[in-house]
Amino acid sequence: MITVIFRQFCTADKEISYLLADAVTRQAALIDANVLAVKEYLETIENMDLTLLYVMETHAHESHRSASALLRKQLDTQLVAHKAAQLDCTDLAVGDEDCVFIGEECTRVIATPGHSRCSLCFHWRDRVFTGHTLLAGKSGLCQREDSEPADMLKSIQKKLLTLPDETLIYPGRINENRCVSSIAQERTDNADVKTDMTKEMFIQHKRQEAINKDTWQQDFLFANQRCNY
Repeated sequence: MITVIFRQFCTADKEISYLLADAVTRQAALIDANVLAVKEYLETIENMDLTLLYVMETHAHESHRSASALLRKQLDTQLVAHKAAQLDCTDLAVGDEDCVFIGEECTRVIATPGHSRCSLCFHWRDRVFTGHTLLAGKSGLCQREDSEPADMLKSIQKKLLTLPDETLIYPGRINENRCVSSIAQERTDNADVKTDMTKEMFIQHKRQEAINKDTWQQDFLFANQRCNY
């Protein structure tokens, strides 16, 4: 008997969002909803007879326009985010080790500052949704004003790579055509967090990446924080 419903949505901007649902109660949540996929979300929710309880944000996004505020209004759902995200329309502010219940199951919140001060990961069953903290084969960028490379390294090493080997990683962005990984694979293959990568080396690497910061990202961040759509 199928007790879990799961869908991954990859959009043209290389961002990834996710639909989770309990097959018994038909209660659902969307993680990192993107305006480019709204039609797909609505069709999937209707076709599968789901009730969307939550739109959940791994952080206040600077790389794309979020659809969370739109879906919150259109479907009368609740928006879940870290309080530091400073989203005007947050209904449920969460922090480390909180639970967001979809059906009768807890989706565990893991605070993972680094990419942003408000970065979260969501641990559900055998998978973790890592936003822009940990991608498949790479760590996320640290190019925001509230980015902190040292915190990112700590978040990845202490909060994520300590999960069981078989835990699946579902990131918020495609990296080199990869949109899924595992904790075991990242421990072995991720050059950004390899065992001989010192804190100083990681910080230097992330700061070098940040030199190519795109100015339009601030516009997306402001619009998402104001819940514009």
